[in-house]
Amino acid sequence: MQSTQIKTDKRIYELQQALKTGRILLGEVITKEQQNGKWYAVVKWKGLRLYCNEAELGLQEQVKNKADALLGALIEFVVVAQENGRFYISRVKAMEKRRKIWQEKIKEGDIVEGRVTGVTPRNAFIEVLGYEFALPAEEMLWNYTNDLRRHFKIADRVKAKVISKDPPKISVKQAYPNPWDTPPSVQVGQVLVAPVDAIAPFGFLVRLDDGKQCLCPPYSNAREIPTIGTRVVVQIQSIDLEKRRIFGTIQRILR
Repeated sequence: MQSTQIKTDKRIYELQQALKTGRILLGEVITKEQQNGKWYAVVKWKGLRLYCNEAELGLQEQVKNKADALLGALIEFVVVAQENGRFYISRVKAMEKRRKIWQEKIKEGDIVEGRVTGVTPRNAFIEVLGYEFALPAEEMLWNYTNDLRRHFKIADRVKAKVISKDPPKISVKQAYPNPWDTPPSVQVGQVLVAPVDAIAPFGFLVRLDDGKQCLCPPYSNAREIPTIGTRVVVQIQSIDLEKRRIFGTIQRILR
């Protein structure tokens, strides 16, 4: 009991110091709670529950149920008050501090680090130095995907390239090598084994060893339809270097 109390005191002391200094801390949004008619996001930090008014979460006005939108996300915050044994925090003020770094030190072309704060099948939300960007799948990956949630999860750290400083714009995929920066490792007529990487309305995309995708028309000659991750035998039919496309046909499914 005594050691637990000492640990708790140290955490409270750290929060009190952060209140004085404005130090930025990191915590996880775990639920929401209503106080005096207002909704607060409950943020877990070192086992303690801290409270952030929804207005201090830094989300756009049109976002409804702001605390719900950030559930499970790791957010940066500063401590703004201690009242009745509770600590109140602000994500907005932490974002304002980070934005000063963007304004003073960042330039176009820089590679910066961001954090995934939300992800849907076709969009991801990336926080970088106080700015939150909603990026479509096309700016997250070089290749096609059915669902970004297969590749990213909340709290993941990712690199991003600064496309524009003012207005702020970033691209995650441009911070990573493009598979087409190198010549294809396959040849027309080659037969190989590859996993199904994505399923599109126009066919199956299998992932080649060099990271490129090969588009195959719908496979209808089998009792079993390939799913993502299924290993298939593919024959390369054509390579279009100008359009950066590789086409093939699925010969059979490997069970």
